[in-house]
Amino acid sequence: MKERILDIAAQLIQQHGLRKFTVDEIAAKLRISKKTIYQYFDSKEDIIRQYFETTITSDKDSVKEEINNEKSILEKIHSIVYSNHRYRLSVTLLSEAKSFYPDEWAKIEELKQFKLDILRKLLKQAAADGILKTDIHFGILSKMIEEISDMFLDYDFLLENKLTTRNAIDEALTIIFNGILNQPV
Repeated sequence: MKERILDIAAQLIQQHGLRKFTVDEIAAKLRISKKTIYQYFDSKEDIIRQYFETTITSDKDSVKEEINNEKSILEKIHSIVYSNHRYRLSVTLLSEAKSFYPDEWAKIEELKQFKLDILRKLLKQAAADGILKTDIHFGILSKMIEEISDMFLDYDFLLENKLTTRNAIDEALTIIFNGILNQPV
């Protein structure tokens, strides 16, 4: 039952946002009482906390699984960036979490750092294996990747440039791996 409640909450969160969904709506959709919901969750905030915990845990598990598979470096990077998670975290939800739910935002930042750390290790290993150029300054590359990951959370930037998060990620990866020059200098 707890999982069903959380699944319905996730649908409502994605429709209305973190602050506007209600426990009454969850109860109505499941045709159960609010009392039943409160047997599994202490409060609406507890539902939100579980929503983020479930999403982040599934995201981390997905990254770990994909990194351990026999894939190319580009496929592994793609797996880190586009990792699967149980519930969707749209830019709007992330922005709302950043503004109104600092504990949940801290978990998002932790997830971002987790992914950046894995990506750095992966890139260093790729350079050691001769897949990437060895003369790349990994400090600068890491900083670029970190700054780019923040860009994906900038709702105004995405709107202004008419980009979805996926488009922005694809464009950034293309620039990083293919460069900006038509011909080498």
